[in-house]
Amino acid sequence: MTRATDYLRRHPAAWPILGALLFYLLIGGVTGSFDPTVVFTGARLATFAALLGLAQMVVVTSGDGAIDLSQIYILTLCAFASTTLMDADPVLGFVLAVLLGALCGLVNGLVNVVVRVPAMVATLATGYIFFTAVLVGSAHMKVLPDPGFVRFVTRDVGPVSVQTLVVVVVAAGLGVLLYRSPYGKQLHAVGQNRTAATLAGLPSRRVVVTAFVIGGALCGLAGVLAAAVMGGAFQDMGLAYFLPSVAATFVGGTAASGGRSNVLGVAVGALMMTLMSSFLNTAESTYHLPSGVKQLVMGAFLVSILLLSVSAGKPRVRRSRLATA
Repeated sequence: MTRATDYLRRHPAAWPILGALLFYLLIGGVTGSFDPTVVFTGARLATFAALLGLAQMVVVTSGDGAIDLSQIYILTLCAFASTTLMDADPVLGFVLAVLLGALCGLVNGLVNVVVRVPAMVATLATGYIFFTAVLVGSAHMKVLPDPGFVRFVTRDVGPVSVQTLVVVVVAAGLGVLLYRSPYGKQLHAVGQNRTAATLAGLPSRRVVVTAFVIGGALCGLAGVLAAAVMGGAFQDMGLAYFLPSVAATFVGGTAASGGRSNVLGVAVGALMMTLMSSFLNTAESTYHLPSGVKQLVMGAFLVSILLLSVSAGKPRVRRSRLATA
């Protein structure tokens, strides 16, 4: 039992993997068939929660209680930008829309680091600014996406969708950046203690701002893909993915206090949350459960994960035998 507990503590990605397997079995139990296409469909539906979760993971890892509450607004803004800019040039429009997300992340990072506003307050304020830009500019923007880009994004490569492959590529790139590059080491060190990292000579401010820029770029990418998959941009398009993405961030092994991340755990955590949503939808329709049960269960699950993440991030004080005596 102790060995299994130690393994799960050292490999937090095992939790969402087990959770995804559990919900797959529950869906099969309710529907009466264990169809493997449920997993592939769930992976496709988890695309946006996974991208937002990975973006949130990078920001949270920077420490000091950082969290990005402007994600859904950046996603929406970039979705409108992509449908408008890709009308002239699909490739250039795609790049500019993602860069717009990175620019929004830069604004968040500068407000947090330079102005010294807590990340939660800063991103909430900037999020309303981004959404105001959507409200003002949406009447003058093109809503429908580029047809060629839509065909590319919605196609399948065997049983795997292109959307899932995009998440795999992004996760692989983040894995290299966070665990095989100097920046990744700096980010985790800064996330554990920003003051200590600064005193040690690390460029803490630049590292934190870069984390917000990466997070914003991933939100922009999610917005571009969402506009293509959903058939266009609309004002509340990112709202449904915020709660699952935050849950995926922390269930995947990201410490709420910062300094610890897990790319695989977050990606699989998004799949687990999607399968959980599918199971709850199936259970509601099959057993005629009251409306709102799905949101209640997912909200309670997120609170539980946050409590476990905060407690896991606290340092453990071990007393020596001499002190105990």
